[in-house]
Amino acid sequence: MGAGKPGSIKNTDQPSTTSEHNPERRRVNNIQNIRSIRMICLYNTADSKSKDWQQAIADIQQAVHNNITFSDSDQCLEFIQNDDMRVCVVIFGSLGQEFISRIHDMPQVDSVFIYSDNRPRDEQLIKLWTKINGVFRDTAPICRVLKKTIQQCEQNTIPLSFLPSPIVLDQLDLPFLYAHILKEVILTSNFEEKHLKEFIDYCRELFANNKEELVDVKEFESKYRTQTPIWWYTNDCFLNPMLNYALRTMNGEMITSISFFIVDLHRQIVQLHQEQYKSKPSSSAIFTVYHAQGLTKVDFEQLKKSRGGLISFNNFLLTSKNSKHSLSFAQDNGTKGDLVGIMFIMKIDPSQSSFPFASVRDVSYSNAEDGILFSMPTLFRINDIKRLAANNRVQEVSLTLVSDKDKDLALLTNYIRQENTPDKQGWYQLGSLLMKMNYLDKAEQFYQFLLDQTKDMTNKAAIYSQLGQIKDIEKKYSEATAFYEKAIAIYQKTPPTDQLDLANLYFNIGLIYSKIDNTSKAISAHKEALKIREQLLPPDHIDLAKSYGNVGLLCVNSNDYSAAISYFEKELLINEKILPANHPGLAVCLMDIGMLSYNNGNYSKALSSFEKALEIRQKILPPNHPDLAELYNIIGLAYNNMSDHSKALSNHEKALDIREKALPKNHPDIGASLNNIGVTHENMENHVKARSFLVRAIENGECSLSPDDPILQMRKENLERIKEKL
Repeated sequence: MGAGKPGSIKNTDQPSTTSEHNPERRRVNNIQNIRSIRMICLYNTADSKSKDWQQAIADIQQAVHNNITFSDSDQCLEFIQNDDMRVCVVIFGSLGQEFISRIHDMPQVDSVFIYSDNRPRDEQLIKLWTKINGVFRDTAPICRVLKKTIQQCEQNTIPLSFLPSPIVLDQLDLPFLYAHILKEVILTSNFEEKHLKEFIDYCRELFANNKEELVDVKEFESKYRTQTPIWWYTNDCFLNPMLNYALRTMNGEMITSISFFIVDLHRQIVQLHQEQYKSKPSSSAIFTVYHAQGLTKVDFEQLKKSRGGLISFNNFLLTSKNSKHSLSFAQDNGTKGDLVGIMFIMKIDPSQSSFPFASVRDVSYSNAEDGILFSMPTLFRINDIKRLAANNRVQEVSLTLVSDKDKDLALLTNYIRQENTPDKQGWYQLGSLLMKMNYLDKAEQFYQFLLDQTKDMTNKAAIYSQLGQIKDIEKKYSEATAFYEKAIAIYQKTPPTDQLDLANLYFNIGLIYSKIDNTSKAISAHKEALKIREQLLPPDHIDLAKSYGNVGLLCVNSNDYSAAISYFEKELLINEKILPANHPGLAVCLMDIGMLSYNNGNYSKALSSFEKALEIRQKILPPNHPDLAELYNIIGLAYNNMSDHSKALSNHEKALDIREKALPKNHPDIGASLNNIGVTHENMENHVKARSFLVRAIENGECSLSPDDPILQMRKENLERIKEKL
């Protein structure tokens, strides 16, 4: 029997990110870095004594926020080896040749830069080591190249989803669904000034050990309302990397914290889109933009398989009108050993698509920037893929922004609305999605975070219920029962709006108790669920049938067969009303009733149930299916006990015929049929035939059973009895 539905959760506004119950906010501290790449500076202590060198090191550190400095090459090497982030390494002075040879082939080393007084000497190293991106003597050019490298690495981590054609809805990946449902959730949430303040507090704790990021946080706090969201998004601060990290990792705490900014940014794009394109017919001409991104070889194979299908950019996407700029990025990515450089060429028809986008000219951090910013997420049709380099490491991919009339878009939109579970509201839909996609760790983290934030006891109970289901799936039954019991305790003090939520909790905890063989607690819980459901549900509701079935099974375990039959009959009565006439579930109910009646000695009632089950299974199963043989066999036993031996023999022979066709030669079920036919012939006083079948049954048992198996001993006793009669 399946688990009951979890408790419903009231529709609440955006959750507070200041935890009353967990002021230390320990989960924040588990995030080591939101940026996609780290800069490491290595200098020689002797070189750094020069004021010029000291200033150069300071300038470069100032230009790149996420940096660590070493003066000991061994310590630097050890750090890189133990760090799972991509790194770009800036080597100062005379350490170049020796240190590059030690780090060059490490996969986490993205690129190397040399700051040197001896450029002619060190430029020779470029010929030997492909990851060297240049030798510099002035800080301005190296800072420009470093910023470009870091920007490129951030672009390479924009989350993508590939949707081959034809689209298979049950194979959509989690990042795609997460991004689309997230957008639906946050656009219906209410945000206030307190959410900005809580985000600032969150950032201060997140960046507690990063002075450069904290400077930006302070500026963001004091000036957020004086600039536009696009200005902040295009600013070289923590916002863009944080948003990218949150969506890429589906970090629930970070997403809920930054969600007010996602909404602000989306709404500005929508407003500008209306001003720039919708209200100006002259601006509806088709145009082209470009985007470069490095894909892993695995992702590139996925892209190729999706030609003709769709690609989803699951984040905001800033594109360029400058093809040379994007091509340069793609070519740079193509030089990295583990990436394929992709230059996306995107055809945009403003008159055909509802995906909002806007020009950022005059509103970006750099007013000179002439790019098009798309809101999240955005879908494109993959038209073509062409090679731009002889070694296949740089590819050109032609895309078209999906139009409103696209059939695949309509299909996906309807599916996503269905995935937006009606009994889950607001942020809780994301937790439900994570559970459905079997991302249990992320679902648990998300629900624990929501649990810390909510003060509403009904919501707490519903979250405990979800956590109980997660632990049940993980087979951590003691933890599951603990969560369910907490939820029940809350509902007993504060009754839920819908008492069926309490019934579902009793039902689910009853299932857990059954799994750990605590029959008395299981019966008690299921009867509590049944009591509520009988009061509130229509008499033919499927959940009532499930409750009757579960109580019936527990009565079987308690050897209360009469009560079990009564519950199974109630289950069957409902299922006959709501299920198709040939549904396999009906056959299961009938088999349960038949077996209990058989064990109680009520063979005529058992026979009636078995024959109805057989009629269903004959219509839905192949003629030689072993389940049919099982039914023929038990029907034969019932007829034998009713002394109708000719009908018993007919059914046993049908069972044997199927088993000999469907099962291996020495399967024990074949031996059982041979024995049953032999005993039936004995009852009909056909002793010669009885002996023949019993001999075969024993031969089968000697191949399939252990020598001391009671079944084999019984067959031998049957044969000895027949021999005495001959």
